[in-house]
Amino acid sequence: MVRRTAAVSLVLIMLMMCIAPLCIQDDSDAITEEDVKVSVPGFIEAGDGRIHTFIGNGCSKTVMVYVQNKTDHMLDVAFYGMSDNSHITGEIVLNMTLMPVGDPEGRDVEKRPYTISVAEVTPSYKDVHFSIDLFVTDLVDDSYIVLPVKFVFEVVSSFDTSSSYNRFFGVIDNTLPEPFNTPLVPFFVTLLTFILVAFVAIKILVPVISAFLSEEIPGEERRRLRTLLTFGVLTISIALFIDPGLRILGADLDSIFLINKIATTILIIVLSVTIWKIYMIVCEGILRRLGRAEGSKIDLTLLPIFAMIGKLILWILGTASILHVFGFDLSGILISAGIVTLGITLGAQSVLSQFFSGLVLLLTRPFSRGDYLLINDVTYVVKKVGLMYTEFMGEEFDRVTTMPNNTVAAATIVNMSKYDRAYRLYIFFQVPYSIDLKKAEEVMLQIAEESKYVLHDYSKYKKPVVKLIDFKDAGVELRLDATIVDFAKKPTIQSDLKKELYVKLAENGIEVPYNRLEVVLMGDEAESP
Repeated sequence: MVRRTAAVSLVLIMLMMCIAPLCIQDDSDAITEEDVKVSVPGFIEAGDGRIHTFIGNGCSKTVMVYVQNKTDHMLDVAFYGMSDNSHITGEIVLNMTLMPVGDPEGRDVEKRPYTISVAEVTPSYKDVHFSIDLFVTDLVDDSYIVLPVKFVFEVVSSFDTSSSYNRFFGVIDNTLPEPFNTPLVPFFVTLLTFILVAFVAIKILVPVISAFLSEEIPGEERRRLRTLLTFGVLTISIALFIDPGLRILGADLDSIFLINKIATTILIIVLSVTIWKIYMIVCEGILRRLGRAEGSKIDLTLLPIFAMIGKLILWILGTASILHVFGFDLSGILISAGIVTLGITLGAQSVLSQFFSGLVLLLTRPFSRGDYLLINDVTYVVKKVGLMYTEFMGEEFDRVTTMPNNTVAAATIVNMSKYDRAYRLYIFFQVPYSIDLKKAEEVMLQIAEESKYVLHDYSKYKKPVVKLIDFKDAGVELRLDATIVDFAKKPTIQSDLKKELYVKLAENGIEVPYNRLEVVLMGDEAESP
């Protein structure tokens, strides 16, 4: 029995000796803080081992964290942000893997940017603790350590109301006795002061600006300008008062944040419309003034270009400002706008051609309103030049023709009234073969000399002449060349001269020939030749 017990005990001891090495953990190779080096360049640690810095509300701060592996094992590094304030958060960063020390490609040292953000709506704080905890795991034995990078932030918030509550203008303490020591007194005093400053600005600035532009802007437009300037100054004053007014009342941060955004948006819209109207009034007044100058080629036909430029700039700046107020990322919008613009460019080439042709016509000014043009041998009178189309009146002012600007720009145009409205008129007439051509010529020249429509300044214009043009079936075709006073009166002058010519030739025994057909009826017994 004793022998059997001793044998069992011996077997148990041997089993325990075999199992013991497996149950005892060897911590000699476990990872330690000396095996990993963590650094954050650009920041200086204080005596407490923390990095002290400041950050504003709605802002973020990015730090570059360097991690160096000093072991011969591969390490996995995970980032976790910990804060004692819910207004400060850290971004989510993917894990990184460090190669063993001495890696030939230098992968034993890695860097990773880490961004710490502060909420937009937050009060100011003095000491906010934030820690970037690096969980470093040895991929060989699964041991790990936690290495913290500790920060102490001072949050400077633009929504902090503690320094403005119950203070005049948000600066001067309200030390009045009861019942005037409430925030309502500084609020209304500040409001009245802003209104007073606005009225002073209106009384001083508006007349100065109006007087400065008095020569370019007529009386009615000047009154409109003063009204717009007054409205703009009042709007700016009220918008500037809202923020300090809410701070004086001690409104909560969410209310200040929301009302400020709404007030800023309204201010941007009102200012954009006001600036647009003032801009158009000033541009129109200046163009009118320049158009009155002798020999000037500038008039109100250039107004669409200035309107387009001003509207484009105000729309872009206003929209971008409103989007920025509400926190939209403009970079993505700009990229999308570029793609859309490319698509529009490819799909609307005809429209763009009209638009740029309109710009060329308005800038180069080959013709102006009221000019008489010959386009494809058809007479047109320019009515209006726009960015996309040009409107023409017919020669008799009986119809309106609208042409795309790319068609107008590509056409061969003869401007009959750009430099001088005088026009060389050609009147064709036929006389019989039996008439003395010299006599007919004298009659035609006499009509030209006596006509009040013909210019007789022969030092500047050509003399009237009569030319033989062709031999027609009914007679000889002659042409009277005379310079008339105005191309615009061409149909009337041409009609009157033809009437006078017809009457004068008839008085001198010269009839207008016409084609005649003689018919000879021959009998059944006609003689043979």
